[in-house]
Amino acid sequence: MTRRLAPPGYCVEAMADLRDGVELIVGVRRDPRFGPVALVGLGGIFTEVLHDVRLGLAPVTAAEARALLDRLTAAPLLHGVRGRPAADLAAAARAIETVTAVAAAHPEIAELEVNPLLVTSGGCTALDARVVLGP
Repeated sequence: MTRRLAPPGYCVEAMADLRDGVELIVGVRRDPRFGPVALVGLGGIFTEVLHDVRLGLAPVTAAEARALLDRLTAAPLLHGVRGRPAADLAAAARAIETVTAVAAAHPEIAELEVNPLLVTSGGCTALDARVVLGP
């Protein structure tokens, strides 16, 4: 890679183990009428296929984030089914609270999205993120 691309640097990281986790999407988009609007839902490829998302005004508290998660159609996946461990909902709620707070506190951010946010029984990890600055 160094010989072919001559990059100034690069990082090699381990792939995340998705087997015992649930992928979520957490996003905030600045609406001209409502201000920052938060989106929470099933992430990864399921976002486009199942459209299982809930909306709230950002920033959301951890308690509000937990309520949004509990209202998802796929909420049973977060509680553990068919021998799978329950997801760490407290960690997910704190991550949602943080993402929405950052986006709401910075009006220069038009969109902020973490997809997927991998939630396992031991916490959560943002696997990809995107930030779009406004005009």
